[in-house]
Formats: sequence, structure tokens, C-alpha cells
Amino acid sequence: MSSGAQNYRVVIKIGSSSLTSVHGEISRKKLERLVDEIVQLKDDGHEVLLVSSGAVAAGYRKLGCLTRPDSLPEKQAAASIGQGLLIESYSDLFFISWIRSFPNINNAK
Repeated sequence: MSSGAQNYRVVIKIGSSSLTSVHGEISRKKLERLVDEIVQLKDDGHEVLLVSSGAVAAGYRKLGCLTRPDSLPEKQAAASIGQGLLIESYSDLFFISWIRSFPNINNAK
């Protein structure tokens, strides 16, 4: 970003359908695209806040449910599983992006 450009705080609210596949599982491709866009915003000098929904959507298939749960206990169970899956996915992808930002360490002498 040029020195005269203004930096912004960007708030991104991402919903379930933007995180999951048609089969109800976390879509790695969708998350990769999101992380790439966030990394670009950060590289441009912006502060980025990510607000992510999708814990129930990410977790209900892991419970063995074929459809999204209706009861509160099922939603809570799916959310507890899905939240961990989302955190793990985000962590992996942001770490990969962070590693890519470094020069090749093998070429350093």
C-alpha cells in the first residue's frame, strides 16, 4: 500500500453457506479463498476482524446426522464439534499463508 493510502479496519462476517460444501462439510477450497483474501487485506495494511458463523453446519455431519439438527442439544453438540473443526481449519490455513510469506530458508546462508 502506498504511503498516502488510508488503512481501514475491515470486518468480515462469514456465514455457514460460505464455509461449507453442498454436503455440509467444511469446504477447504472456500476457506482457502477467504484466507487468501484476508491475507491480501493484511498485506495492504488493513486491520481485519473475522466473525465466523458455521459451527453447527461444520459439525453436524461429524455427529452422523444427515440433515441439520433441530433440537437444541443436537445443535449444541454439532456446534461444539464444528467450532473445533473451524478453528483447526483456520489455524492451518493462516499458518500456511504465514510460512509462505517468508523467503526460502533453505536458500539463506
